[in-house]
Amino acid sequence: MTFQSVADTVLEHTADEDDSADLSFVVSGRLMQQLAVTLKPGRRMVAWASSVIAHDNGVILEDAGNEALVMACNVGDADCRVILSPGGSVGAFDLKQLAGRILLPQENFLAVGPGVQLRPYSHIKSLKSANRPDGLVLLQADGEGWVFTEATGEVSHLKLGAGEILAARGSAIAALGATVVIEKASEAHGVAADNKLNVAILRGPGNVWLQSMPAPAGATQPEAKPGSPIVISFS
Repeated sequence: MTFQSVADTVLEHTADEDDSADLSFVVSGRLMQQLAVTLKPGRRMVAWASSVIAHDNGVILEDAGNEALVMACNVGDADCRVILSPGGSVGAFDLKQLAGRILLPQENFLAVGPGVQLRPYSHIKSLKSANRPDGLVLLQADGEGWVFTEATGEVSHLKLGAGEILAARGSAIAALGATVVIEKASEAHGVAADNKLNVAILRGPGNVWLQSMPAPAGATQPEAKPGSPIVISFS
């Protein structure tokens, strides 16, 4: 079966046959994008269950240890596709190009491929907003595979130098490089004492990805089961 999107192809990657953690995929569309990942026989990936809209016949969906997640496994004899539609824009991060680590808000997580471990990093309760009523929950992805994220609106990439400071609204953070430090905002940073805008101070060096349209209340991904933070580890 050939996957052909009527939307423009934004990003296409072909896996290295000798790299067991690499994946072939296509990102198509503009603001409302789709992600089509090709799994070779025996390969697996984990994704938000609600984002999976279609898959080839050789793929089965299994429990990933959390009711909000699903593991897609290719049990067939040929390459199979899994198609995801997150309802926003798709980010694709090759951890080999990011020193093996990236940080992302929980609701921006979309999927991970082989060779990636995902675990809780921090919970900044002071950075509450309409789409993050409990504050900013950051996940840490480690390994050498692919991490796919979703964001609302367009995404901009900024690179901070050593000691460089960026004041950003917590709801606009889509992903962070592992070397970026998050600090509490204060009047010394030009932020009002009540911090009604929920501004976070990001200190470099490192990469920052910002989403232009923070999701409205009620539009976030399903939460993890109570007492069960998102943890993913598979090869």
